[in-house]
Amino acid sequence: MTTALAHDWLLERSSTPMELGGILWHAPSTVFQAPGGGENQLVQTGSELHELGLPIRLFSRWVDRIDQARLIHLFGMSREGLDVARLANAQRVPVIVSPICWFEPAALRALATNPVRGGVDLAKWAVRRVFPRLPSWRRELLDLADAVLPNSQAEADQLIGMFGTDPRKIQVVPNGVQPAFASADPSLFRATYGEDDFVLYVGRLEPRKNVLGLIRAVRPTGYPLVILGEMPPRQDEYRAACRAEGQGFVRWLGRVEHDDPLLASAYAAARVFALPSWFETPGLAALEAGLAGCSVVITPFGCTHEYFGDRVLYARPDRPKSIRSAIQTAWMQGAHPELSQHIADHFPWARVARITAEVYEHITA
Repeated sequence: MTTALAHDWLLERSSTPMELGGILWHAPSTVFQAPGGGENQLVQTGSELHELGLPIRLFSRWVDRIDQARLIHLFGMSREGLDVARLANAQRVPVIVSPICWFEPAALRALATNPVRGGVDLAKWAVRRVFPRLPSWRRELLDLADAVLPNSQAEADQLIGMFGTDPRKIQVVPNGVQPAFASADPSLFRATYGEDDFVLYVGRLEPRKNVLGLIRAVRPTGYPLVILGEMPPRQDEYRAACRAEGQGFVRWLGRVEHDDPLLASAYAAARVFALPSWFETPGLAALEAGLAGCSVVITPFGCTHEYFGDRVLYARPDRPKSIRSAIQTAWMQGAHPELSQHIADHFPWARVARITAEVYEHITA
């Protein structure tokens, strides 16, 4: 099922009365306002669980009764989700949390609104590493959960180290990719935009993704850079800086729907896919690009090593020369011969759904 159809299916199911014993999914109220990897994870997992016959629906506070649900699954950590988890816990409805989070000290400093704020955030991170049992809303949410589903063992270790999460309730559920990207055809993109080789970026145009750093790193190489994505709200200054730095060699194509054939074709047509973000868990676009046969350059921060191993090139976001060098090497060497098959073998959405369904069965047995 394509992303658009799966999304529509979830919305359709959520507009009808909930089946007694149904499975409720909750995400923050702003979900799908600026769609990214977390939303894709929700939609694709829901689509595959539907194929397994599970009664999934998006939680609506207006019509749904939590006490009638078999369980409630929270996607992402939010104070809003904490309120839902408290209510579910009081009514003895099992709570599952997919945290979809990462705390990267380098990013805390680099992405802060000012140096003082960066220092404070870094200090909080250091204190929590030493005293993980300190009270916080995130720790309370994780304590209330009957199961916690991080996207990687690295994320699991961080949750244990920073919030004292009980390892016994943790089950790693990886992110996934649609198998169809393996057969992506470059002809549509090339017929539309030309035959030239290029570096590709796909994702939100925001500071965490380090799009400005990528543009500055690629400019001296002379390689064309194609950017697929949209700017989230309140990023006008960052948008202007990216546009100014990219004059003359960046092609801005805007956001492309996930099931648009042009996206898969762009992956197949690109010579290098670059994602030198401040962290990734692990970057769904990188999984898709790698499966489509593209050479991948990605950040080492987050859980990327756990997914890609030595089959990609790594570039730190705070080292522009590292980004440039990795892209140049990837441009010359091409894709790792084992990358596409590795992704196909280990990260299909169907496997993600099976693991999730097993957790549901275990928690409600």
